[in-house]
Amino acid sequence: MADVRKLTLELLRSYEEEGRYVNLLPNSSRIRALSTDEHSIVTALLYTTVENKLTYDYFISAFAARPISDIDPYVRDVLRIGLCQILHMDSVPDFAAVNETVRLARHKGESGFINAILRRAVKEKNNLPYPDKTKNLSRFLSIFYSIPQKTVKMFISIFGDECEDYIRAVIRERPLSLTVNTNKISRDAFIEKNRALGAYPSENTDMGVMISERAYPADIPGYADGEFFVQDESSRIAVLSAGVVQGDTVVDVCAAPGGKSFLAAISAEDSGRVYSFDIHESKLSLIRSGAQRLGLSSVFAEANDATLPKTELYGKADKVICDVPCSGLGVFSKKPDLRYKDTEAISTLPPLQYEILCKSIEYLKPGGVLIYSTCTVNPAENAEITDRFISEHPDFSYDPICVGGINAPEGRITLLPHKHNTDGFYIAKLRKNK
Repeated sequence: MADVRKLTLELLRSYEEEGRYVNLLPNSSRIRALSTDEHSIVTALLYTTVENKLTYDYFISAFAARPISDIDPYVRDVLRIGLCQILHMDSVPDFAAVNETVRLARHKGESGFINAILRRAVKEKNNLPYPDKTKNLSRFLSIFYSIPQKTVKMFISIFGDECEDYIRAVIRERPLSLTVNTNKISRDAFIEKNRALGAYPSENTDMGVMISERAYPADIPGYADGEFFVQDESSRIAVLSAGVVQGDTVVDVCAAPGGKSFLAAISAEDSGRVYSFDIHESKLSLIRSGAQRLGLSSVFAEANDATLPKTELYGKADKVICDVPCSGLGVFSKKPDLRYKDTEAISTLPPLQYEILCKSIEYLKPGGVLIYSTCTVNPAENAEITDRFISEHPDFSYDPICVGGINAPEGRITLLPHKHNTDGFYIAKLRKNK
């Protein structure tokens, strides 16, 4: 475990100092060389530490009786890893968490300080001094759930009394969600094939399967044969809302890593044409390799800026998928570092989102459908965008959404983890009437 802790510390330092995305760190060549068990431990320790770093910093500061900014960054990261084991990893004995973490210190002075803080954490872990919830709700929620207070205040303004229900649900780890490639296997047959992994049908889509046991996608039976791909239920609902049918031409304007394009192609039984665009050339390999594995010849991946639509495709698409860059306030469980996104940076997104939406309609035929979606619950990125669009484009209207148990006659809906058991996700269905 000492080496595993050291590797986790190195990854945490990369995240803190270089600003690298935490979900990409465990995929480095060095980490992939670990055994399956070691890889699982490193990933769990890294993710949990990042997810709870505001909570850990609060207690480090309290136990050290000094501001967290006054503690050396290296020592702070060592302490975070130690607190992660003590407070959130029941499989690690307290004595091991303290002793092995202290070994990460660079000299005796650090060792003594780290040892003292961690031993106090062990002593007080069942009676930790959180902020008073009755006196300052946003401060309590911020520390208890490790979400910046500005973001918590935003959630309070959106959800009111349901705020804590939302936060609790959006950070909760959920079962792995898969979309079955029904061109190759039926959902029932796929579930039967994966009974040992606790496979069961998703709630609202007839192509979705949930896996209750921990498993890497590549290790699940059927992966090599292209029988499924990873996709949340909310994303499936968004694509299925479009009503893609055989022979449709579909443009996916912000496509990487490709899940929406794949589902559109499967829905058309690989008979139409799906233009899968993304601004990042480096991400196109994910789309191309995914389409090849799934046996989808109708998916064509190409680099393109969504604000500069391809004129040769104007008026050619039956369906357009417009899943725009967003704040990610609905996917904290998948990307723990998103919770620390600056709320000021979030305010810069709506103009870009609106521009992408307005440019994407150029692809549509008369009578065609555009799906606008985000993985956020921020109204400024969601309904405010599409309501403004409808008011400024009289030839468009909202079209009813009906997928499984999800019904939105008004043509737009915000899916919520504490109500729909999905990511926090916004979907609007817009039809071009002429």
